[in-house]
Amino acid sequence: MSSISKNIFIGFAIAGGVFIVGCIIFALMIFSAFGGFDKSYSIDELKEEYLVNEKEIDKLIQYYYSIKPTGKIVEIEFKDDTVLERLRIAPDDATGKIYQQWDVNVENLTKPELKKDLGWSKEEIKMLKEKLDQADCISIEDGEPVKVGFKRSGLGMLSFNVFQKKETDRSDFNDGCQYILVNNKLALEYGGGAVGPQCFPHKQ
Repeated sequence: MSSISKNIFIGFAIAGGVFIVGCIIFALMIFSAFGGFDKSYSIDELKEEYLVNEKEIDKLIQYYYSIKPTGKIVEIEFKDDTVLERLRIAPDDATGKIYQQWDVNVENLTKPELKKDLGWSKEEIKMLKEKLDQADCISIEDGEPVKVGFKRSGLGMLSFNVFQKKETDRSDFNDGCQYILVNNKLALEYGGGAVGPQCFPHKQ
């Protein structure tokens, strides 16, 4: 083999190797983006997670309602200490403007646009994040039951629905798919994403 042919062969081999490595990295990035490395939880594991953190979850709910603005339904999920995964603020009478955004800088919560709707101080926001961390959860959503987001699983979300009223009808929270009713206080929820499973992947 001539030196020119050998160099061409080596060049193609290197280019092919780089292409293969690039494809592997790209595939891993896609796999990760779709939650391929997220921990999966069985129903029993979710029950245990709730029991371990029940007191902290109750304290989180109590604090959330102590700062939640009157007349507003607030859904908030933290990505980390500085960024929200999502934020939704809606009037509780189904009229008026709805604010909904993803990847919101936490500092924006105290700026005029959101300050007028939430009225939260930096200390209150910090405390809410601390309460979520102590409960080992990432989000909370107003309602009956209160929905406390535990962990994201792929494109979906695993949540604890915590009932606050004895008279609430629990029948809609026990379909064996999206909801698993554990007792009169708790219903587990798997909120499926745009693609992928829409029911609990693991029933045991």
